[in-house]
Order: sequence, then C-alpha cells, then structure tokens
Amino acid sequence: MTADSASFRDALEALAIERSGVRIRPVAVAARAYTWDDIKDWPETAERTEIVHGDLIVSPTPSDPHAGANNELGRVLSTYVKENNLGRMYIAPRDIVLAPDVVYEPDLCFVHRDRVNIIELSNIAGPPDLVVEIISESNRSHDTVVKFADYARYGVKEYWLVDLRESTVSTYELVASEYQLLKHATGDDPLVTRVFRGLDLRAAAVFDF
Repeated sequence: MTADSASFRDALEALAIERSGVRIRPVAVAARAYTWDDIKDWPETAERTEIVHGDLIVSPTPSDPHAGANNELGRVLSTYVKENNLGRMYIAPRDIVLAPDVVYEPDLCFVHRDRVNIIELSNIAGPPDLVVEIISESNRSHDTVVKFADYARYGVKEYWLVDLRESTVSTYELVASEYQLLKHATGDDPLVTRVFRGLDLRAAAVFDF
C-alpha cells in the first residue's frame, strides 16, 4: 500500500469513528501538508474531501435537508443557465483548485461561458463565477468564515450561503477583493444576484423540497 493510499484509508477510518459518536463533523486527518497533486488520483467516494491550506479535511455525506436544498436550487439554476446559454452549472460536488494547497468541493458552482477554459477533465482550475454553499450545522464556520475568506481571496465573483436553520439565502458580491452583502433573503424575498441578472427566485422556493 502506498503512503497516499494509507492516508486515504486513514481519512475514511477517522470519519467512521466520528460517525460513531454523538456529533458528526468534518475531520482533519492530515499528518503533513497536502496539495492537489497528492489527492487528484484518489478514488471517488461519497465523502467530501477538501484541502484547506494544506490540511486534509474529510466531511460526511450531507443530511437529507441539505441534499434537498441542494437539489432544488441546483435544478432551478441549471434550468436558468441552460435556457439562457450562460455557461456550465455544476450540482454534484466538483473539485475547485484555487491553489495547490486550497481545494474545495462546493455544493453548487457556475462557470460563465467566456471562462470555460478553466474547466478540466477532473476539476475546475481557478475560481468559478459563482459558488453556493449550504451551511453545515456540524461546522458552520467552515462555510461562513474559512471558505468565505478563501473564495474572496481567490476571486470567486459571487458567493451564496444557504442557511437551513434560518431558512435564509445570503448573496455576496466580490468588490475590491472583499465580499459585500447583496441581500439577506428570507420568505418571499427575491434573491439578489449580479451573476444571474434576470433570475426571479424567492428564498422560500429554495426550501420547498
């Protein structure tokens, strides 16, 4: 067994141990700094595998409400993107390589048709135009603090945070390397977005699954 294979096995074993406890949360399992080159050939699994500034993070499969919101929002956005020939919308987790030691698998992401050159066979090499994360209750700060800062730092134009607990969708626009709030939408509030100008989507519809 190679060192990388052993690391992958250890990652899944660590996650299994966490699942046996009371709280399920992302597990940092790296004993050394990891890069995209270390994990790009690992076998696909249901678990989310990310690299956060060299730390290898393995997260459990999403809860049913998480998956429901992901599927519903993904369905609406995919239809909108296709009907308007805007680019590529990804619903299933897709590796986003922002830097050799920063690799994320967002819930949803969009690449404009003018930038499809960043799409590679197994990953997206650079910042998408839009990233959507459904906040994980097991580790809210991973989406609201860590990823929030990294997506801005590496140039993701728009970031949406879907909060299942509060039934809200917050949209942010990148301005001078920092995110500014566009809209904190709830209920019948329309989502405000610069990436999808003309999109008519109410916050409540995201949670109608």
